[in-house]
Amino acid sequence: MMRVIINADDFGINEIVTREIEKLIKTGAISSTTIMANGKSLQLVEKIVHDHPEISYGAHLCMDEFDSLTASDTLYKFGLIDKGGKFIRGAIFEIKDYPDELKNAIIDELSAQIEKLLSLGIPISHIDSHHHFHTIYKLKDVISYVMDKYEIEKVRLCYNISTFEILKNKIFNKKGNYSNIETSSIVKKMNVNVMSKIKTLLKSKYLIYLMNKYYNNRYKVTNGFESYSSFLNIDRVRKRYKDKDCIELMCHPGHSGKQYQKEAIEVSEMLLVNSTNYQLISYNEL
Repeated sequence: MMRVIINADDFGINEIVTREIEKLIKTGAISSTTIMANGKSLQLVEKIVHDHPEISYGAHLCMDEFDSLTASDTLYKFGLIDKGGKFIRGAIFEIKDYPDELKNAIIDELSAQIEKLLSLGIPISHIDSHHHFHTIYKLKDVISYVMDKYEIEKVRLCYNISTFEILKNKIFNKKGNYSNIETSSIVKKMNVNVMSKIKTLLKSKYLIYLMNKYYNNRYKVTNGFESYSSFLNIDRVRKRYKDKDCIELMCHPGHSGKQYQKEAIEVSEMLLVNSTNYQLISYNEL
């Protein structure tokens, strides 16, 4: 029987999301959730956590939305926050190199977020991150330092996407044409651009492999990580994990996108939870 952790991301991001996650906690539809220490509904989160100790609560570390807890000059210097101390969306992924000065500032920020949760009496079972920045390979020592500092032993893996799916989804669009390339361009130029994309994506695939290997060697992790909806609805995704002992499935209740809303309904229906093929566990039991 496969063990499954169903984790709701963005707990505390706002009241709507937080209330929707609370509903799933109460019905037993999820076994884990991760908390944004710089979210807008942390006071509500604190009450829910203390009322429902039956699931695991992780830290959903954030470096590209809402207020920075440290608002340091270094984060501003490197373009991660604006003058008002708010994170700039996506900026963390645009940095090519992370000098020690920046790494230390990121460590201070992540430490402040974890300490914020600990100060509320919230036990941190594991970490993951908003928009998955904790999977940036060049930040592995930063993430490790923070985890070791607070004796956190569990972490979410990177997506384990097949090379075929990467190339299919990123190089070609649904009609089979080259994506992001002018159709009037010279064929030779198109081929060069496509090959460049392929090399970049294969490098990304390799870095995912290295990051997962790094986390596997140092921490307690699941055997895989997917979105709940993909695992539930796509046969080839389920087959990828057919011989695995334990996987994590991520969901985003309360968000406005149609796919998120559809997924939230699927989670609430508890098809996996009620199946004899799966055993629902939390990160506390990993």
